[in-house]
This record gives sequence, C-alpha cells and structure tokens, in this order.
Amino acid sequence: MNRKPDQIVLFDLDGTLIDSAPGVAWSLNRALEAEGRGTLSVDRVKDLVGKGAQYLVADALTDTGGIDDDEHPDRVREAFLQIYSENPIQDTIVFPGAMDVLDALRNDGVPMALCTNKPRKTTLPVLDAFGLTDFFPVMLCGDDVENRKPDGRHLLETVARMEMPGVPAIMVGDSENDILAAHDAGLPSICVSFGYCHMPFEELKPTVLIDSYDEFHDARTSILKDKGAA
Repeated sequence: MNRKPDQIVLFDLDGTLIDSAPGVAWSLNRALEAEGRGTLSVDRVKDLVGKGAQYLVADALTDTGGIDDDEHPDRVREAFLQIYSENPIQDTIVFPGAMDVLDALRNDGVPMALCTNKPRKTTLPVLDAFGLTDFFPVMLCGDDVENRKPDGRHLLETVARMEMPGVPAIMVGDSENDILAAHDAGLPSICVSFGYCHMPFEELKPTVLIDSYDEFHDARTSILKDKGAA
C-alpha cells in the first residue's frame, strides 16, 4: 500500500522557480514598440509583475503615454502574450537549485502543483521549454480562476484539484501575492528572498524565509515538525 503523502507543495512560477522578469520585459517592450511607445527597464517590469498580464500591460501603457481607449489594453495584452508564447524562455533562467529541489521532492513522493497568476498561454510554453511540465500534474493559472492570488481561494482550489483530502499543503512563493494568499487560505508558506516582492518581508510574515534553494529542505522540514507531521 502506498504511504499517504505528508504534504502537498504548491509552487509559484515567476520569481520563485524562474527568473523571468528580463524575458517578460523583452516581450512587453516588443509589444510597446509596435504601439510606438517607449520601453521599460527590467527593474520597472519587476515592479509591475505579479498581478497578471492584464494589469502588467495596463500599467506599462500608463507609464509610456497612457491608455488610448477602452480596448487598448486588451489589444496590447494579446500582442504581448503572443510574442511571449513564441519566445517563452527569452532572457529567462531557472533559479539555481530549483530543479534539484523539484527532483528531490518527486523522488521522495511529495505531490506538487503549480499556482501562478501567469496566463496559461504563456505558462505552458515556459514549463515545456524548461522541462518542468511533468512535475506538476495540477496547474492553476491566473486566467483559470475567478479569484487569483492574493486571494486564498486560488490556493485552495489548486489543493482541491490534487484530490488528496486530509493532506496538508504549503505555498512556496516570492511575493506578497503568494504569501498573502497563503495567509488567506490558512496555509504555511516558504518565501524565497530573490524574487519580485514589493513589500518588506518582516511585514509579509512568511512562515519561513529562505535566501537560496539550499535552505529549502530544512525549511520544509521545520514546517512539517511544527504541524506535527514529522
């Protein structure tokens, strides 16, 4: 008989598993240039990412001259998503140690799911290009749900789709969207310090903060012990 898993691990994608801001900036700037707009720096794009493509494009248009009409953001968003889906790993890397953590979790029989605000149209090509797809039998993207992170229902729906009742879950993320969603869902969290967070970690209050994936195993173990599962 298979042993019941001790924990489901939910992962965010951008800023958590992959450093995608330079690639997002590249695709976004191509879409802005097609509109005759100026471009944004990678640092500025880091300030804007996390809420989903709709907000990213609207903010980028506001930064570069304003929104011309009600349909303008949708037109540019579709152009951006098309460019991005055709260039999914342009200027993008998997963070050091992330793949080792995913391999170790899978080898240990720990179920994993992806919970991201990134649209499905750009999530799937990125996962496929980096060989990450098979780690996540369940993935719930920003346009798959009515209430995306920081709403905790995004996390809870992801857990529900794993169909493992009674198995506790944790959220692994890099930003306020992830950790506030974990708080809202009543789940513990591991926050990586090297992503795209827009507020002080001491205010965000993740369960554990790590500076590299070398610290992930100990962080997960400490959460299991706190929950009495180890």
